[in-house]
Amino acid sequence: MKISTAMGRAWRAYTASFGGTMKFLLTEACLTLICLAPLLFLTNGRLAAGALLCVPLWLLMMLPARMNAARDMAAALAGGGLGSPRLIEGADYGKKLLCGLKRAGFLLLWAAPLIALAVIFRNHFAGEVDGLTVYRMIRNDLGGGDQIRGIRVLVLITVGTLLVLMFGCAFHSGARHAWAQGDPRRVRGHHGKVVLAWLASLVTVLPMVLAIVAAVARYLPVLRDLNGLLMGTVSLPATRGTLLILAAGALLTLPLLPLRSLLPAALVSGLGEDGRKA
Repeated sequence: MKISTAMGRAWRAYTASFGGTMKFLLTEACLTLICLAPLLFLTNGRLAAGALLCVPLWLLMMLPARMNAARDMAAALAGGGLGSPRLIEGADYGKKLLCGLKRAGFLLLWAAPLIALAVIFRNHFAGEVDGLTVYRMIRNDLGGGDQIRGIRVLVLITVGTLLVLMFGCAFHSGARHAWAQGDPRRVRGHHGKVVLAWLASLVTVLPMVLAIVAAVARYLPVLRDLNGLLMGTVSLPATRGTLLILAAGALLTLPLLPLRSLLPAALVSGLGEDGRKA
């Protein structure tokens, strides 16, 4: 199946019952908030360790829910429409959890460079480190005395590790849909198409990307004059304006998230149809 054909099928499933699609999105959002609720423990230093409860909650709730969502999308592509109650369906819970854990394990491998980078920075900046010390470390250790070069090197390293993780997400994006459609091996030999479909689906997050670019652009003049910032002669842009830009991007992106997942689902469904024809 061509990517353009999959996009057409995903769009039809997305718009067939827009109200149902929004209920589906709202249910996913509620489940996500439940899993992230322990982060509220961070507001109290003595209870901060309770925030770690997010991990088991996410594993036990969201991984099976994502498998349910994949089945729901398969039904939508077959003309059934998205139905939010099916997201919390308990049938085959153990199988869904194991499949989700397997996929999460693969993604952890792709995240290894990012995790290693975080550990290195954590160890490098251990203890009480003020902004001036961090600035000097970036300038001297990464930039060889040039502050802009140091920032660029830091950004390139971080972006590089993120790109590795993103490729891993793209590579495995069809796995849950293949499982939900009854043929886990369907994507074998078609990972190139799966990656292209995942990349094409990123158009749905374009509003958020543009918002982030606009927000970062507000701080570029300050980054060019870090000495002025440290000396107090240059001030940061108003935080309220930045938050409004990011909030606008998020509000425009959220309704499109089901469409983003429907595209890989449509491609995997099409691979199955192509296999039957062959």
